[in-house]
Amino acid sequence: MAEFCSMCGAQLKDGAGFCRSCGAPADGPAPMNAAAGYAGNGADRTGVPAPGFSDRADHPEILAKMKKNRIGAFIFGIIIIPLPFAGFMIYSSVSGKMETKNAAVYGGIVSGVFLLFALISLLRRTAAKPYDAVVIGKRTRQVERSDSSDSSSYRSTYTEYITTVQTSTGKKKKIRERDGSLIYAYSYLQPGDRFRYHPQFHFPYELYDKSKAPYIRCVSCTKENPVTADRCSKCGIPLLK
Repeated sequence: MAEFCSMCGAQLKDGAGFCRSCGAPADGPAPMNAAAGYAGNGADRTGVPAPGFSDRADHPEILAKMKKNRIGAFIFGIIIIPLPFAGFMIYSSVSGKMETKNAAVYGGIVSGVFLLFALISLLRRTAAKPYDAVVIGKRTRQVERSDSSDSSSYRSTYTEYITTVQTSTGKKKKIRERDGSLIYAYSYLQPGDRFRYHPQFHFPYELYDKSKAPYIRCVSCTKENPVTADRCSKCGIPLLK
């Protein structure tokens, strides 16, 4: 018996003979693949897509765009990481209010922190693996944080957005997002949605049934596009349809 409905993608309960979502037999035919299940079928996929994951994750235009983005990010990192060190050294030289040795130490520490965050981000992206999952819950919570320094101490709060999913292997994951960051999973994924996680993309979530989605985000520039669109209206690359 299939773990997910072959027609609508809803998760099936053990022993169920029919999908509770669309009524299709639990042992029904396999779903149409992405290349055959779309209005227009072929290079131009305008129209509302049929259920199924896209075969465009390895599309040459998408891969070329992501490579260009990575090169741009690398160049930006080369420019931005040394800036604190250079800034402290210039301040020391121009103002005379800070010794050169201290400026080098403080600037080096800040630039080192920038470099550390960049390396952590790179390692996380490299280590992340794709997976298929179903959303089983969403919630928010208020998190209190204590901030202190030598002269003052205060507390602040922020909202954490938690999307709980169960992967096709049965493992539960919690996607955590917070105020001040990009709230992608919580705003796009709804309980019961089956989706695929693509860690190589800026917007990594692809719904199995896109016909019910409010929009399709571009995997590169994250622009919201109508579900009937074939290409991103901002950067022009193909959408995952």
